Amino acid sequence: MESGLPSEKTKTETELRLSFKRTDAFVTVSKTLIQYAAVVVCMFFVYRCVAALAGKETLASLGMTVLGNLKVSDGICIVLTGGGVIYGLGERSLRRRNIERLARHSRELEKRLDAERTTSGLTSKGTTRPEDKT
Repeated sequence: MESGLPSEKTKTETELRLSFKRTDAFVTVSKTLIQYAAVVVCMFFVYRCVAALAGKETLASLGMTVLGNLKVSDGICIVLTGGGVIYGLGERSLRRRNIERLARHSRELEKRLDAERTTSGLTSKGTTRPEDKT
């Protein structure tokens, strides 16, 4: 009988678990170090930017002067309006890409069901054809 076989397997399993724990600890420490190093590097570059611009008249200081003369409520309105417009344009682009992606599949299924079917005349993105806009 081989009495050494179960103890070898347990020993190997124990060694594997220990090896995994070491690797896990190394990865965790490395990840944390990389995160904090990235923050330190960013702060260093911010410091260098401020040090390079210290005591100089720049476009940024002129912009701050103009923004300083605006009322806070006007600034909030401008930021919210601009953000809303940018969000709307992004959503429209996303919607058109999604329609284009889904339209291919729908066209293929419709052709399988009825080969004589005519199209709606929309573009592949779901918009009206330019010649139909007039």
